[in-house]
Amino acid sequence: MISSKWWILFLVFFWVPLEVHSQTQSLTLENVVERFKQLSLQQELAELDKLRKQGVAQQYKSYMNPEASIFSEQLNAGTLDYNETTYQISQPIELLGQPFLRNRSANKSSEAAELSYQYDRSVLILQVKSLYTEYWFLQHKLEVYDQALEVIKQVLASAKARQTEGTESGLQVQRFTVEKNRYLRERNEVELEMMQAGKQLASMITSDEESGFEFQVEPDLLVNPIMEDSDMLQQYALAHRADLKALELEAEALGLKYKVEKRERLPDLNVNFGYKNQSDGSEGFVIGGGIQLPIFNRNSGNITMAEAKHRSVETSLHIQKRNIRNQVDVAYQRVQSLYAQWQDMQQNPLSAEMLETSRLAYQEGRYSLVELLDATKAYVDGRSLQHRITADYQQALFTLDTITSGKIFSTQNTSEQ
Repeated sequence: MISSKWWILFLVFFWVPLEVHSQTQSLTLENVVERFKQLSLQQELAELDKLRKQGVAQQYKSYMNPEASIFSEQLNAGTLDYNETTYQISQPIELLGQPFLRNRSANKSSEAAELSYQYDRSVLILQVKSLYTEYWFLQHKLEVYDQALEVIKQVLASAKARQTEGTESGLQVQRFTVEKNRYLRERNEVELEMMQAGKQLASMITSDEESGFEFQVEPDLLVNPIMEDSDMLQQYALAHRADLKALELEAEALGLKYKVEKRERLPDLNVNFGYKNQSDGSEGFVIGGGIQLPIFNRNSGNITMAEAKHRSVETSLHIQKRNIRNQVDVAYQRVQSLYAQWQDMQQNPLSAEMLETSRLAYQEGRYSLVELLDATKAYVDGRSLQHRITADYQQALFTLDTITSGKIFSTQNTSEQ
């Protein structure tokens, strides 16, 4: 009986906490991206959309699908029965090479769908990285609030003890109580934001089987400057962006469709080839053909629509090139300004010792109540801002890397090697 109690205590106090801790994974940014590539449902949706587009492109191709027909005639002139059976194969033939144009157009549309998927996937990875960085910021901000709350609680306990002794006024105790509840409310809001960011991130890197997934992020995020200039990044993005290449291929595919519609003004030639067998013993091959006369319908409506679609995509292509230049320029300037701000804040870093020093100074009478509260607020605001700038820099760097088709981190990895 005694041994069983010891086993129960062991399970409650040692084994269960170890099991819970073992379910919490420590993830680096590379781990998160790798899990996304393996498990993400959002990525699966993007891939299914790619397959849908490729299926539509496949439907546009031309295939030889002949039509087989059998005609049986039984004629009776009143005296003798007369039977006639015809076996026939019909095939419409496009006379101006439309099948080759259709196939080329379909292949280009299929390649465009693949490139669009690659870009959409890179945007999803950007979301994953941004959520990871946001979670990192909120976790560190939560630690800052916990440190401030610990100081306020210690000073409040000391103030209550002094009030009991008659050496502290009730007003100061009340003020500390208000400040404690204010910090506690803000701290809880940060915790809820962190929980929401964590759940959003987990939804993008876990499978259906991984319920209650818990993780930890890296303690620090490295801040490294970029070596490239804006003009070079713009040229690289214009040469390598997958969405731009997809738009170029789609423009070429629609140009080929436009050619097909113009050639469709000449109707298809319908060729018939068959074999006829008559009841009187006569038999032989039958060859025929037919063509519609384009008197009223010369496919002008489809030609107009195809031309408009082609010109629309070409115009979108020119607009997208201009947008890419603007995106890279703005993102580059944002990265540079955040890095300069981060460097400036490293000149006078804040540490948790500031809070402890302020608390001791207040208890020794060297700080007034207002000075202690001001010092606590300055620490919370300053440390939160430091972490915010670090997170903003990382997110701006991820954005710049995505819109330059991975140029930033490919260069950094090469320089590190």
